[in-house]
This record gives sequence, C-alpha cells and structure tokens, in this order.
Amino acid sequence: MKFLKKLFVILVCVMMTTPLLHTAVIAEEMPDEYKEYTKDNYWAELNWFQNDNYKGVVPTYLNDYFTSSRLSWYNRLNYDELVPFFPSAGFSSSPQVDSEELDVINQWFGTYAKDLPHRQPTDPTLNRWPGGKQWNPYNFNYATELLNEGITDYNARADIRERGLSSTAVIEHMIGDTVNLDFDVDVSLLKKTLLTQFISLLNSEFPAYYMMKDNMPETAITQSDGELVFVMDLPKGLESLDSTTYTLTGIDDLTLSVKKENDGRRVVVTARLNAPANYETLKDVYAKIRLVNSVKLSIDGLKVTADIETNQNSTVTGYVYGAYELIHTTDNNAIINQDATATENDNRHHIDRNTIVFAGRQLASGKDDGGDANKPELITYSLRVNQNKVTFMNDSTTHAVVNVEPGKSIDSDVLTNQSMPLDPSRAGFFVFKEWNTAADGTGTAFTGSTTVNSDMTVYAIYTAVNQAPVLEVKNTTIYQGDNLDLMTLAVSADDYEDGNILNRVQIINDGGFNKDVLGTYSVTYKVTDNDGLSATQVATITVIAKASVKTADTTSIPMYTTLFGFSTIAAMILWIFKKQKFSTFQ
Repeated sequence: MKFLKKLFVILVCVMMTTPLLHTAVIAEEMPDEYKEYTKDNYWAELNWFQNDNYKGVVPTYLNDYFTSSRLSWYNRLNYDELVPFFPSAGFSSSPQVDSEELDVINQWFGTYAKDLPHRQPTDPTLNRWPGGKQWNPYNFNYATELLNEGITDYNARADIRERGLSSTAVIEHMIGDTVNLDFDVDVSLLKKTLLTQFISLLNSEFPAYYMMKDNMPETAITQSDGELVFVMDLPKGLESLDSTTYTLTGIDDLTLSVKKENDGRRVVVTARLNAPANYETLKDVYAKIRLVNSVKLSIDGLKVTADIETNQNSTVTGYVYGAYELIHTTDNNAIINQDATATENDNRHHIDRNTIVFAGRQLASGKDDGGDANKPELITYSLRVNQNKVTFMNDSTTHAVVNVEPGKSIDSDVLTNQSMPLDPSRAGFFVFKEWNTAADGTGTAFTGSTTVNSDMTVYAIYTAVNQAPVLEVKNTTIYQGDNLDLMTLAVSADDYEDGNILNRVQIINDGGFNKDVLGTYSVTYKVTDNDGLSATQVATITVIAKASVKTADTTSIPMYTTLFGFSTIAAMILWIFKKQKFSTFQ
C-alpha cells in the first residue's frame, strides 16, 4: 500500500501542478531519453512536439492538431509522467518502459476497479462516499469499463481487412477489380483509461474541496478536443480514385478530410472532433466516451489497375493515430474565461488538461500472411494479382513473354498492354505457320483466343517454302559435221530442297539443231524438282564450216615453161660469151 499511496500523491501533484511557462519554446530534436525509448518503433512516425502549452512525443501527423487544439489556452508543459508516455500508448519500443507501464496499470489503476472502500469525510456536505463506497457518479461498470488487474497489452490494436473476407489471407484479385477495405482500431483500452482516471481523480486520498462540495461530476462543465488520423500507403497498381469514398463509424461528431501525398501513393484521412466551441457538461462528455469502443474507417472503391505488380504480394501499409483531451475542473469560470490562473492558485480547486495520444499497432490475430514477418506490429493488408505467362519460343530463342489473366485468353482479358506477339521469322526459305504447344508441331495450335489456365510455352512452327531449282547451261561453237552431245551443255542443276538434280535435266526443244548445216541453233533445257517447280535455260550452238587445203593452178604451166626456156638459153649464151673472152686474154 505504500507504493500505491506514493503513486496517489504523485498523481495528485501532477494534476495540481501550476504551469510556470507560458511562452513558446521549440525543441530542436527529441530528447535522448525518448530517442532511446522509441528507437525500434517501426509502426509509427513520431517526432518531438513542443510549443508554448504542450510538449511530448507525438505522431508527426498530429503536429497540426496540437498546434490548433481548443485546449491550447491551458498550459501543461510542467506535467510529469508516472512512466514515460503513460497514459498515451503505442510509442515505446522499450520492454522496460512497457513493463513499468503495465505495473502502474495493474498495481494502481487496477486497484480502483476493485471498488475498494473509501474513508468518509466528517463533514456531511463533503461526503460523496456514503457507506464507504467509492464515488462512482456515472455508474461505471467496474468489471467491463475500467482498467482491471491482469492487463498484459496496453495498446490500441488495429487491422486492415478486405470487407467480408479473411483478415489474415492474401486476397487474390484481377486487374480491374474494385477493393473495399475496413481499417479498424480498437480504442476500448484507452476509453477504460479515461474512465479509470476519472474514478481515481474522484477517489484520491486528497480530493479538492470544491470537487466534493459542489459535486463536480454533476455541476462541472468541460471542454474537449480530439483527432484521428488514418494513413495508408498504397502499393503501385492499387489506386484511390476521385470516386473512392471514406466513411468513419463507431464515433460521432467528427469531420473527415482526405488528402493524397507521394503522387497519390499515400492517403491521409483526418477526422477532427466537432466539439462545441465553448463547453459541454462533463456528464454529457463522459456519456459519449462510454459509447466508443472501436472506430472503423471504411474505404470503398479502390481500383486494381494494370500497373499492379503481378505474381507477387502487393501490400497496403497502414498507420493510425489519435489524440483526445478534456478539462477536469472544479471552477467552471476557468473554462468560460479560458484562464486557469486563479484556479491553479487556489488549492481548494482542481484543474487539469487530461491528454491521451496513441499510435495503433497491428492486431496479432489479424496479421496478414503477406506482411513482413520481422515487423509484426506494422498494420498491413496484402493482395495478389496472379497472371499466367505464355512464353513464345522461336527455335531456341525466346521470342516474347505475354501475361494473361487466369482462365482468360490473351485477346479477351483486360490486360490491354499484353497482346499476341508479331509473327517470328526463320533464316532460309520458311514461312511462319502457327504457334503450337509442341516444338515439332504435333500439339495444339495456340492463338489469341486460346484459354490460358497456367503458365505455358508455345513454339513457332514453320512451313518450308519450295524454291525453284537453278539451272546453268553454256553456249558452244562447232565445225560443220562435228559431233556434239547436247546434254554436255547443261553445266549444273541445283535445288535448295533436293540438292544436285543435274541428272534430271531434259531438252525440251533442240531448236532444229543439225551439225551438218551451218547456222545458229537455240536449244532449250528444263529441270524439275520433287515439288514440281522447274527451271529452263537456253544454250546457243553455232555450226561453222571447216578450213579447206588449196591445189596448184595448171593454167600457168605454159607461161612457166616458156620463161624457163628463155632463161636457160640466156644462161648458155652468157656462158659461151664469158668463155671466149677468157680465151682472148690468154
């Protein structure tokens, strides 16, 4: 009991501390001790917030709230925490801090849920504990509405699920589908904290004089404010459209606003409390608080587009934050005038600005199978778009890979960016015939209208294009009367498919060739392959006369004889003359 009494004293001192600072102060960064407490927190985006009336670790998306809170007129800079963060929840990643937090709940708050007796003041005008029973003016249910001993998890647990479907399963979708999500957060523990704090305030060892005298629960007014922020990071291919709607249920009197960040990949939904600008009765506010257990953000009309990554999980990551504040005071003028100075300086009065902030953590029973196993506290929902792949093979080369929705054909599914590939080609004389499920063409033909139920490979089938043979002949010249084998003029005959077919060459027109008759002849040759294609060529043969040997001309003999005779006589005369002349000289 000494421990409990010490805590009671601390709480009362905290609630009655007079703030000393009223000028704005800015902290450059989070204090080291809080950095240590939150260093492993991956489920919330936190920062240190401090202005002229509030300081502490808060989610970054609540900075604007604390800047504009309706309760900013009341300075709570000097408030101390029994343990770090408490009664706020979801910030610490330190097992030690979490343990201390649970100790406070179980050893202190849990005690109030036992409805233990309370001593009675001697002044009957101050006695709110007739018979020694706890003061419970709003008739809270101790078993179900207050923090009880045995709590092992002090958090606001949240989950994202596709409406009407399993929270843990990875949901299969097709491109073009509409996705409707429910983002739930259970704030019942935080509600219990608010109610238990109120009971502890009324039943402390040192209740304020006017709390007892004026029956604060029945006569007090209050001012409250609060905000919820839902953040969703959408995967590529899951789009929030202009027609997508966001609806909040489970809590009333909030105004929703939706904005998109990161090129539409992040959706931020803010719900600000529409509390009266001036005040409400404390009794009415607690009646509203008691109605809240869980809050649901319903998202209708997200669209799965062709940009989705197929055949793998696509995950929505969620974050949810909240802040709620209200004033407890025995002096209604403090709220009416929005000035706590006089109340704080009168120890017969009480005033406090009770603030609870939270960052949601994933509900363990709803953790989806596609979430990061190393981050069990991260709020996630996963979907998957499976597509079959058709691989088109052109001989040994992959010609194309086309995605197709299961049970659909390439031409009939919604994948407008996926279509039948262009016809392939093969070197040589081939024409593309079809795609076939068998490489040798003995399977089933595949077309754009073929239903695809699984990954598959199809093969290009070709038909050989028959090429005409190539025939080569040569021209020649012969002498009249010479023999000539006309087939020797066929030099070659080749076919792409049949090879050498020289032996098939035929003469289809000899051109009237006659070796004995001088002249030029055109001989036509033809060759035909196995498929009936043929080639013709014409060889030119020229027949010329042989060269003849010349004989003597007998008509010249008499002349030659006469000349020979004359020459002989002349030679004899010359000889006689020379001989006589020689004799004279002797």
